[in-house]
Amino acid sequence: MAEYTVPQNQEQQVKTLKRFLEGWRMAVLPMKSVILWEQQWHPCAIVGSVSFLYFLIWLMDLNSLATFAVIGLFLNFVDFIVPVICNSLYGPTSWTGQHEKTYEDICKSIVASYNKALHNVRMFYSMRESSPCMYYILSISLLITLAWVASSINNTFLLYVMSITMLLWPGVRHRGIFNTLLSMVNMAPKTYLKTE
Repeated sequence: MAEYTVPQNQEQQVKTLKRFLEGWRMAVLPMKSVILWEQQWHPCAIVGSVSFLYFLIWLMDLNSLATFAVIGLFLNFVDFIVPVICNSLYGPTSWTGQHEKTYEDICKSIVASYNKALHNVRMFYSMRESSPCMYYILSISLLITLAWVASSINNTFLLYVMSITMLLWPGVRHRGIFNTLLSMVNMAPKTYLKTE
């Protein structure tokens, strides 16, 4: 397996992301602490917020197209109102060098995660040329499993579980919970079947 390499244009990507999130920069700093669970109540706040949002979606009982429209309206409203609130609460003088360094670190970690995910997707698709049999076995198995799960379980519930997983995953990785569970599984006593 090829080693992951950092793209040469990562600094340019960081600068672009910093410009893109310019209006959100005062909101990004507290969101980092919530996403990485710097307080014990942060995971509960994440689960509660997502649960409330999906409860409202379930309560409205809209069809799929109307649900996408309402979510789009909500995201546009949030994208408009957050920079306005941040600029009115925090003036330009409240932005310090420490804030800028933290903001740049956040942007660098977002870009690095994006590049790593893109690299993994490219590696998967490169298997089409290097190992077509394995590529088709994996992709067909994954798509059949996804179709079976999607037809068996409510799609809104699946989106709810995926949203909670995606929002809790950075905190799980930051706290080392996944590695702890993995090491516990590896340390578990192995039982071997005895042949008679």
